[in-house]
Amino acid sequence: MFRPVFDERDPYLAMSRLPLALIVAIGLVFSSGSTTGRVLESVSNPPSATELTLPRTDGDELPSPPPALTPVEQLRLFTEGQRACQGPCVTPFGAVLGVADGVEGRSNCVSTCIRSERSFLDLQTGEVAVHQGQPDAARFQYIGVTYQCVEYARKWWMKNRHLTFGDVDSAYNILYLTEGSDIRTHETIPLARSVNGTARRPPQRGDLLVYAADRADPEWRHGHVAMVVAVDLEKGQVALAEENYDNRPWRQPQGFARQIQLFEVGGRYTLLDVPMTTQRNAEGGRITGWIYPLIAP
Repeated sequence: MFRPVFDERDPYLAMSRLPLALIVAIGLVFSSGSTTGRVLESVSNPPSATELTLPRTDGDELPSPPPALTPVEQLRLFTEGQRACQGPCVTPFGAVLGVADGVEGRSNCVSTCIRSERSFLDLQTGEVAVHQGQPDAARFQYIGVTYQCVEYARKWWMKNRHLTFGDVDSAYNILYLTEGSDIRTHETIPLARSVNGTARRPPQRGDLLVYAADRADPEWRHGHVAMVVAVDLEKGQVALAEENYDNRPWRQPQGFARQIQLFEVGGRYTLLDVPMTTQRNAEGGRITGWIYPLIAP
């Protein structure tokens, strides 16, 4: 049975994979009483360059992921993330920024912050519950580290498509997933992907839009993922819903966080992280592609 495990920057999963000496050091950090840092992620390796020929890929070539972070790098980033959670916040942690298709997007304070809380879907009520520990696995389906971008993507899929996806180290790894799961039946669902710039299939509502990682930029170290909630091919615009992009109130609080530009050239589609109202976005990221289930919407 396919079940996601604790992932994207989840300190508890990460500690199970770290050397003993590093686990002891992290334990000392936990014992200080401060909140959990953002960037301690699990250390399983992302796909290598030789593994980038994946089934059901629309486009010419998948981009190579960056090298995995070392345990020492993870511990350093872990402590930096703890400090970031102390603020100042763009908006207060947990504040509702907007709602798309019944799924709230909330503030993570700043993009480099992470806390110890994790979100779970109550399978009996359909409500999202936040826990620090592990609740009843038969009733609660794991969503993600609270108010991170991956958490929002899973939450939207789970509440609107009854789907989830498995373990990822960071948001950029989502592009390389090959299967998901139906949270009701546990049926395995194949996933396909389109490569930005060479895709013949345009992004569609319900796709996961994946951004590249930039190890040199703290804001983009893990990439990003956003939900595609509307597409207008004639106007060349795509509306996104998300958490932890800029942690500001959404442009359309009851519909989407922001809109970006879509271009079609010779039957190939390119998305740029640039608003519809301008030609530049100095703080934006590079979009690598979009991923989607091979089932009826």
